[in-house]
Amino acid sequence: MTNALSNALSPYLLQHAEQPVHWQEWTPETLAMARRVDRPILLSIGYSACHWCHVMAEECFENEALAERMNRDFVNIKVDREERPDLDRIYQLAHQLLTGRGGGWPLTVFLDPQSLAPFFAGTYFPPEPRRGLIGFGQLLERIHAVWTDRREELTDQQRQVRQALNAIAQPRQSEAGASVEELAETLMAQLASRFDARHGGFGSAPKFPQVPVLSFLAARSGDEQAEQMLSDTLEAIVRHGLQDQIGGGFFRYCVDQAWEIPHFEKMLSDNAQLLGVLAEAAARWPHRRFRDECEYTVDWLRREMQLEGGGFAASLDADSEDGEGGFYLWTRKQVEQALPKELAELAAEVWGLDGPPNFGDRRWHLIRARAVEELGRSAEQQPEIEQRIAQARTALREAREAELSPPARDDKLIGAWNGLTIEALSRAGRLLSRPEWRVLAAEGLDAVAPRLFGHEPPRSIWRDGRAAQIANLDDHANVLLACLELLSWRFEPRWFNLARRIARRIQQQFVDPDNGACYFTPLDQSGLLTRPLAFADDATLAGAAQAVRGLIRLSHLSGDPALIRDAEWIVTGASGDMASSPVGHAGLVTAALELAAPGTQVLIGGPGPEPAQWLAAIAARPGLRSYRLEPGQHLDEAPELLKSIADFDRPTAIVCCGLRCLAPAHDLVELEQRLADASG
Repeated sequence: MTNALSNALSPYLLQHAEQPVHWQEWTPETLAMARRVDRPILLSIGYSACHWCHVMAEECFENEALAERMNRDFVNIKVDREERPDLDRIYQLAHQLLTGRGGGWPLTVFLDPQSLAPFFAGTYFPPEPRRGLIGFGQLLERIHAVWTDRREELTDQQRQVRQALNAIAQPRQSEAGASVEELAETLMAQLASRFDARHGGFGSAPKFPQVPVLSFLAARSGDEQAEQMLSDTLEAIVRHGLQDQIGGGFFRYCVDQAWEIPHFEKMLSDNAQLLGVLAEAAARWPHRRFRDECEYTVDWLRREMQLEGGGFAASLDADSEDGEGGFYLWTRKQVEQALPKELAELAAEVWGLDGPPNFGDRRWHLIRARAVEELGRSAEQQPEIEQRIAQARTALREAREAELSPPARDDKLIGAWNGLTIEALSRAGRLLSRPEWRVLAAEGLDAVAPRLFGHEPPRSIWRDGRAAQIANLDDHANVLLACLELLSWRFEPRWFNLARRIARRIQQQFVDPDNGACYFTPLDQSGLLTRPLAFADDATLAGAAQAVRGLIRLSHLSGDPALIRDAEWIVTGASGDMASSPVGHAGLVTAALELAAPGTQVLIGGPGPEPAQWLAAIAARPGLRSYRLEPGQHLDEAPELLKSIADFDRPTAIVCCGLRCLAPAHDLVELEQRLADASG
């Protein structure tokens, strides 16, 4: 065996291609070889933006003596968790079962080659014993000794792990029969008990944004407690250290309770979700700065994450040549050299450089220490001050880019994360009247569609002209929602047909017709230890929650009741899991609320300029889904309902609230009256 990663698609795997470890990819051939040589599999899972993955790689995997021991006694498999989230889910859960605590990255698991069941799991290991951790060399010796001399002792443990994983993969329908409204109230109570009233957010350090929870709060319009928790958390997120105050974009999480110091990787998925929630907040509270934060985020996406030909890269590394987070840290001298004296003084006030350093003894990670209103200037001066702050931000960003080496970018296109980004961009563009953002979203969808969904079965990952890995539920559900959001801007038949094709595949490949289980992996994917459910939220909204929302909206648009039935069946299948942990299933609770009260839809058809004017007049209203169907469009595969609306002989709008439709409206005044009737 030799190191076999030189032809890998993943940038993370390519980072390990020159190491002395004989790394293999997770393939049927590799697994068969492990069974043939009868060696345990050493499975190492990480991702390219992960700081501790780089540390373990440098300390252990580039160590010749440790590599020799790994090569002699194990079959070593390296996995990018973003490329194979199915494997990561399975073995993170196995780590929790084996250790009684949550995992993380790098994930280090030893597997029986016959069953692929784990018998030992951990995360980061140093080369020598350190801070209570066993040294990696000692760990290799012990695992080899147990495998060689006491293998029979592992049999019961593996069987128990397999049984536990298979039990977890079965849906638990609720016997109590709690209504979705009761689940939502329970979730609100749980969130209120965990809310950090001083700093915003939930719980203590480390502090994660928890976007599935924020999305639930955003959906409870008119609930004062929900709105307070949402606005306080978003204010903290955009004002403090989770956001890159100079370049835009959000980091993964903060290591402290006050949101000041982040873990410095930037993930596309986090930024996409936060953009969507911030856009909803900006539409709800136009007097706040959330609109500006959306603009900073979109500028960052366009400048640093957009791929050639459309779509977006996966992440920016936590590390650079200047160390972990070094690209984002400042000294007073650097700021003073980059800015004229007056601007440097303003920057010190705005971003906290006039106080003590917050990163070591001489560097600052910038936070928004003072809002414009807190700078002591008059109200008349505030617009000018805002302009000068923007000038300082641009000058500091340009100085940073000129003087420092930026973090590496993982440039693979991930279907699920691009779906989130495209949907959020289009929604933000609609809510904030920024059509250029919807153009950017459309370019992304037109890149994702052929690169991933032009294959059968669809693929999950694309890079350098190659697609790989069978698409999972998140890929399907998030791209489905992206299609539906863009259709509300421009009804393109190719997007509608893609949405219907994705929905059919969700129905056929991911939903169990017998018990309502909604799985992360499709039926036509094999070779896994177990098939994980997709009910629980993670850093992103659960795939089942996204699927339910997509099926509901496509059902109302296309008039297909089977889609609603599948959405209802998923919620039924998840009822036990939702009841046992509402806070862990906030995405599904939010989706179930939409299922119970699907909101208002407007279909606008007929000739002339009026239908487009009506759409422009109502499109930005939160909670309203509106579509313009133009005469002469190639809607050959569309349902007769949509064809008939497109072909109305005069401008007409059909307003529906759930399954109840109102009388047609033929002018904007009538349309407004129908919308008022629907909301009443």
